[in-house]
Amino acid sequence: MVEIIVDGEKFSVNEKGNLITELKKHNIEIPHFCYHEALGVSGNCRMCLIEVVGQKRPQIACDTPIKEGMEIKINSDLTRAVQRGILELEFINHPLDCPVCDQAGECDLQEYYMKFDKQDSQVSLADKVRKYKREDFGSGVIHDAERCVLCRRCVRFTQLCTNSYELAVGGRGEHSHIMLMNGKKIDNPYAGNIVDVCPVGAMTSADFRFKKRVWHLQKTPAICQGCERGCAIWVDSNKAKYQDSIIYRFRPRENSVNGYFICDYGRYSYKDEQIIKRDDSAKISALALDLRSNASKYDILVSSSLSIEEMSALKTLASKFNMGLYGFSDFKDESFQDEIGLKLRVPNKTANRMGLIKLGLDKNLDKKSSNLIIFHLGKDFEFASKFEFDNVIKIGSNQDADIVCASSYHRDGHTLNIDEKLRFSKGAFEPISPKICDIVSELMGQRVEFDINILKAFA
Repeated sequence: MVEIIVDGEKFSVNEKGNLITELKKHNIEIPHFCYHEALGVSGNCRMCLIEVVGQKRPQIACDTPIKEGMEIKINSDLTRAVQRGILELEFINHPLDCPVCDQAGECDLQEYYMKFDKQDSQVSLADKVRKYKREDFGSGVIHDAERCVLCRRCVRFTQLCTNSYELAVGGRGEHSHIMLMNGKKIDNPYAGNIVDVCPVGAMTSADFRFKKRVWHLQKTPAICQGCERGCAIWVDSNKAKYQDSIIYRFRPRENSVNGYFICDYGRYSYKDEQIIKRDDSAKISALALDLRSNASKYDILVSSSLSIEEMSALKTLASKFNMGLYGFSDFKDESFQDEIGLKLRVPNKTANRMGLIKLGLDKNLDKKSSNLIIFHLGKDFEFASKFEFDNVIKIGSNQDADIVCASSYHRDGHTLNIDEKLRFSKGAFEPISPKICDIVSELMGQRVEFDINILKAFA
């Protein structure tokens, strides 16, 4: 660690780090377009030019070595004048259509203009260079060349992260633009991240485009339930007046497990996690009544999609009524495994197989009783066909369930990922359907309390 001076104040930073990233840790923002922590230094946008004491001219922060005692000025007249000049260059051919742009509210160009510029463009709308609009680049990515600032993040993502080389820069000068390589559309399982890395409205999602203004969304930290990797995500939801809460999208959340990205399978799995409005309280009460007299006729099957808290509650239920308790975690899809690129996808498509194993529930169901109660959170109960029982009661978060419960994203809960890292999901909003722990409490006739020491053993 070394000490540097920023606008007259001393800060301790990593000598081997990057000025943009290191000062971000101290809540100091250096505007930039082309630099991204996962993509490294490009140095082509020049937006991060800052005044460095002792240098004849401003330096790019993304590629300026950090040295002990160096002094930089971020809020100086020179730095701000350079930033205004760079912004004017970006606006020369940029359309002035913020009110109708889908990126409004999440656009770095818009944000920097409001912070550092606020001057009228020196180029009239009639004189701006027109480029392609609303191009379908494939895999749900829509390209608007007029809004592009040529930061090349999207190009570098396909080169460095997915190794698919689907994008390139074509043309020259002010007619330069992002193009598809060899005219072939994007086709890789991480294409949604191209939208995320774009700092402006040049790359937008066909799935989310014009669905909801971002300032109406609330974001909740959660863990993707799509596979055993357990990627960290943001759940973006909204509760409009007189309407039930709706999840509009999943986005990657920076984390040690997945870095800055998620796969498209997990990204678009939000569509299977919406509220199901159905009152199954009578069915729950009937099952509770039957358990009091016929519990010995029941077995419980726990899917590896449940949280540690939910699995623990079911262990308590089975113990109270002396029921057989079994686990099922065979949700493997070998085609889901990444061979190259980001390698975030894991064949087992449930989030908590390791939790099932650690809790001692990974016992195969090897006998047949009269009734089987299956607890599963996921889009279907296809695996249930493996078990031939006289009566199967399915409790889950989809329409096929006999008793509907809240989904993984509508309750709090812990899971263990494939590397045995303990992960926590926060419920996006209070669900309409009951949580599994609430259902278990009603079946038992008493409140189930989770033993926090279980988590301490995993951590």
